[in-house]
Parts: sequence; structure tokens; C-alpha cells
Amino acid sequence: MMGNPKQDADIRIFEADDGCVVYHRQKDRVHFLNHTAVLLLELCNGRHSVPEMITILAQSYGLDAPPEKEIREVIDKFAQEGLIRFN
Repeated sequence: MMGNPKQDADIRIFEADDGCVVYHRQKDRVHFLNHTAVLLLELCNGRHSVPEMITILAQSYGLDAPPEKEIREVIDKFAQEGLIRFN
């Protein structure tokens, strides 16, 4: 994970009752994300590094220790699914 992650231009995010639906037009795939995953995906705007995103999420939820491993796993999954790319 080098650089700052940025959302793929072909994804669209739609609100749902218990999170969001993310549609990847180029791959014709749908992903269902909970609110925390959506926040993480929204932080993938090319302006934040992964360590910054970890800090932001920890502060947003008032956590003493950030769930760094879990956040990195979600970011890796986003990249594998083509939802984000690294600058």
C-alpha cells in the first residue's frame, strides 16, 4: 500500500437502510458496505494516507487504540475489488 488511496472513477455510492450500496459500473458489481466501511471508502479521496485514515477513524469513533489491522484489511479488499487505486 504505497501512496494515497483514491476511489475508482467508475463507482457509484447509494445510501441504504443499514449502510450503502456501491456499484462498480465497469465491472458490473455491487458491494454492500456498513457505515464504517463507507466512511473509510469516502476517506479514499487521494488526500489521505492509510495511517492518516486509521487515525481519523479512531478519532471518529473515540477509540483508545485504532483497529489498524482491520482497517488495512478493508483497504486491501477495496483495492482487490477495484474500488480504489493508489496514487
